[in-house]
Amino acid sequence: MSKSPPSGRPVPPPFVPPRASDASRKIVVPDKGSLRGALVTRGSNSKIIRYESNLEKRVLLVLLARRDIVDVREQIEPISYVDEDGAKRRHWFDFLALRSDGLRALIPVKTEDWARRHDLAGLCARIARYVPRSIADVVVPMTERDAPRDLVRDAELFHCVRDDDRPDHDRIVFEIASSLQGTTTVACLVEASGLGGDGFRAVARLIHAGTLRVLSCISIDYASRVSLVANEGRVS
Repeated sequence: MSKSPPSGRPVPPPFVPPRASDASRKIVVPDKGSLRGALVTRGSNSKIIRYESNLEKRVLLVLLARRDIVDVREQIEPISYVDEDGAKRRHWFDFLALRSDGLRALIPVKTEDWARRHDLAGLCARIARYVPRSIADVVVPMTERDAPRDLVRDAELFHCVRDDDRPDHDRIVFEIASSLQGTTTVACLVEASGLGGDGFRAVARLIHAGTLRVLSCISIDYASRVSLVANEGRVS
């Protein structure tokens, strides 16, 4: 039996390095004026996902925060297509997202201005006709409208707390929420739990799991009002 440290926290499991990036091409790092980086996914099968801009990073966080997305790959093999002038071209998509229902979506990430000036929707519709069904089912363009600031902040929070592995904290907060009728605030749940900052992290995990629902469109903080999904519709 493994021993616990004086704090009472369980001894963490041995470190397992994340899998290497799935990208089929190397990211070129420019001299200046752009952002390149990598994000390590959370969970038992973590891996490195690389991005080539701040917008790609924001979209990636939003995708990973969605409960219906089970995997994301970056920079898969290019898709060959014929443009409106009959010329043969290739297009590299930024991400390939796999949903829990099996649907696979190729995702180009562009700014709203670029998408409007270059008719990204039309380009995606054209390329979609050439995408082998062995690779993807749909092509879904994404811009900064799909990754607004508040949504990205919540996605960053979910990414941060996902691997805490504190089911005891989650259970404490869940039991408190289950005893309430109507809505309450994140601050009230945290105070009642007696867990301090760990209580806030537990609330965030329950929100991400779909157990708690946030009743506002702004990012999650202590003032956010939440309700237990199973209690919705009950009269307070």
